[in-house]
Amino acid sequence: MTVFDDDGYTVAESARPAFAVLNDSPVGEGGNEDLLESTVTAGNLAELILASRAAAPFTVAIDAGWGMGKSSLLRRLDAELGKDPAVSTVWFNAWTSERADAVEGLIKSVLLSFDRNVLRRAVRGTLRRKHVVGAVRAVSLVASSFFGLGAAVDAMWRTLAVDAKARNEIKAVVHEMAQNWLAKGSSGRGRLLVVFIDDLDRCSDQRIFEVCETIKLYLDVPGVVFVLACDQAVLWQAVGRDRVADGVRYLEKIIQVSYPIPPPSSILARNLVDGYLLRSGTAHLFDDAMKKLLIERTGRNPRRIKRLINSFVLEHHLGRIGGDLGTENLVKIILLRHFYPEFYNMVVLSPEGDLAQRFLDYHDFREYVRHGTRPDPGRRARLFAVTGVKPPANETKAELTEALEEVVQELPVSFPELAKDREFVALLRSLPMATAQWRRLRAPLVADSAPYPPTSVQEPQRTDRFFGLRVLWIDDESEGPAYLMNTLRAGGARVEAARNREEAVEILPRLRPNALVSDIRREDDPQAGFTDLRYLREQGLYQGPAFFYTGQVTPARLAQAEQLGADGVTTDPGEVLAWLTRIAERL
Repeated sequence: MTVFDDDGYTVAESARPAFAVLNDSPVGEGGNEDLLESTVTAGNLAELILASRAAAPFTVAIDAGWGMGKSSLLRRLDAELGKDPAVSTVWFNAWTSERADAVEGLIKSVLLSFDRNVLRRAVRGTLRRKHVVGAVRAVSLVASSFFGLGAAVDAMWRTLAVDAKARNEIKAVVHEMAQNWLAKGSSGRGRLLVVFIDDLDRCSDQRIFEVCETIKLYLDVPGVVFVLACDQAVLWQAVGRDRVADGVRYLEKIIQVSYPIPPPSSILARNLVDGYLLRSGTAHLFDDAMKKLLIERTGRNPRRIKRLINSFVLEHHLGRIGGDLGTENLVKIILLRHFYPEFYNMVVLSPEGDLAQRFLDYHDFREYVRHGTRPDPGRRARLFAVTGVKPPANETKAELTEALEEVVQELPVSFPELAKDREFVALLRSLPMATAQWRRLRAPLVADSAPYPPTSVQEPQRTDRFFGLRVLWIDDESEGPAYLMNTLRAGGARVEAARNREEAVEILPRLRPNALVSDIRREDDPQAGFTDLRYLREQGLYQGPAFFYTGQVTPARLAQAEQLGADGVTTDPGEVLAWLTRIAERL
């Protein structure tokens, strides 16, 4: 569409809006402003630490889950503490230094924060420990003290960490250095060294334990405060060797103060979302209902909110829109895919008609039965036709309620619960019902809620996971289960496919399957899968385990599968593979 300015001249339009990806840097880095007002919290924490400096050493934990702003709060706290000239700070990222020795890395970080004179005095003190320092190492230690702090610290570490006897002296050396550093302070309030340890909960269990042991055994010295950014639940499990109670007791000896970061309030969460949308250039695409959905469905987690916005930006720039879908609908579909992945997958992968439209037909009839809101006659007729339920002869409350209960038995088991979700209903109703337009997004690049890979993805890696398994797969559509069958074959299974009962009967004597997977609806027969399995059982042709992989799971289908002795009904390909894995393990 051509756009004109106030003077009637044509305005050149760019092919796409200038949407931008949000970075993951903490507040104060990468242009990220303080949308969660962490500066206020950081100021209060700084006051507490400074007022408690006489009690040092102690450890403060900033406790929160992934993406809740721990690193941002640490950065703001560092800035607040930096306003006091008697306070020095040092950072140790436990995760990015994963390959290095945790004890060495953390202790060196502390030693390097002391000034040159204190370090040289420590070198001389180490030389006096003749029982741990040999002549050759003494010469090396003296020489290195003239080549800067880093060289001196490295040399001291090599001297003290050479064997178990020497390592026993580490705490005494660090303690002496801390005492000398504190004594040199000119401020009447006393000096304080604050050590920030970030990303500890992202480390391996062994690394977490090493860092905690270092704090407890080597760095429990006057004038030092540790501030840990972590999810304490992860630490409890790591140091307790999966015995959480033991982990809690262990950490109680190390962490004296814990500040759990609360989820942002409604106002702060809204400010956060508004700020992210503005920065990404997507603010005009989100109405209030969509913002509410984004806030509540992410658990008000800043990083999850960023990732979802980035998902849209990425897919838009990769040209994943076309036809009548449009940018606004792409945003809504991505919200649907992230927050309601089971429903989204069911819609885009199901061969059993338009399930999005079916849900809205059901929702409108449900509202009529419950609240008297009369549905569109076309929707109502379509609902009864597709479920096979006979419309009520009269409009009495009892007959309508009975009809609704019968309809529910023929619909996906998730529909009644989804019908209670107002945000979901509003989002779905605002989307184009031509779900064929959604199907081009069926293999999203973002893995959070990705449907199962289509047949165009790379071949599965070869393993022996399904060795000995013989699977008969009955399905009149080859595209749906093709990737699953290839996965099974790559895992060592023998898989043969049949399009109908006749082909299955022909394959059975040759294959002698120990597992059967079948669809349910085929063309105009909504019961084909059940009818086939019943026939195979009654004729004694197959009595082994069976599973139904289909486009929708309904209460009626679950009941029929149970009557036939089948192991289950699912729309989830991962559940099919897990079931077949259990069978293979028993072979």
